[in-house]
Amino acid sequence: MRELSIEAALVWAFATERSSIDFAEERDPDSYAGGGSADSVWTLMKRGRLGCRVDGGGYSEPHDDAQMISSQVAALSEGSGGRKMALQVAELARVGMRPDWMKDARPRCVAAEWKGNRHGRGAATADAADLGSVGWKAAPRRNRKGVVVHDPVRYCPVIFTPTARTIAAARRNYLQWWGALLEIGAHLRLTGVLSGIKITDEMPPLHPWRAESS
Repeated sequence: MRELSIEAALVWAFATERSSIDFAEERDPDSYAGGGSADSVWTLMKRGRLGCRVDGGGYSEPHDDAQMISSQVAALSEGSGGRKMALQVAELARVGMRPDWMKDARPRCVAAEWKGNRHGRGAATADAADLGSVGWKAAPRRNRKGVVVHDPVRYCPVIFTPTARTIAAARRNYLQWWGALLEIGAHLRLTGVLSGIKITDEMPPLHPWRAESS
């Protein structure tokens, strides 16, 4: 029996075996209607009894263990992200990647807009008077003819990108993905329905953005 981490098992199931998620299967009328975890146990045990997935298609079926893994992903509880996270788990596994937690991301102050001309590209500026009470009125001066003219005070609007909120959202998503893998692995170990794979306790780093995790 092969020993695989839950992350490696997911990559094997979705990338190597090309298994897919079937949400409809998790709502079989004979299954317990109260929640995804009970439904998933029923589905996995049913597959274990059959030894295979019944299908009339002419293509080669994924390995039984791969289908059981995909069933558990489809049954992910709402507390761990539900169907939306299940799809993300599957898609990331297919390409062998983890969620983008925005490594080395820091909010940077940059021009809000850029413009170009024949001399090159530069930051766009605006009239400071448009800022209202916090802006600057046009500055008076006399031109060469002695006429008083008012020159607008120009300033460069800036933004901070990526925002701290964007970075925090990306890292919350990573943590929810991590929690989803924890749940999937725990249920697969609990049911014991995998015939050729033993899911180990190994997990991806919980906080890869922290220095102590690197």
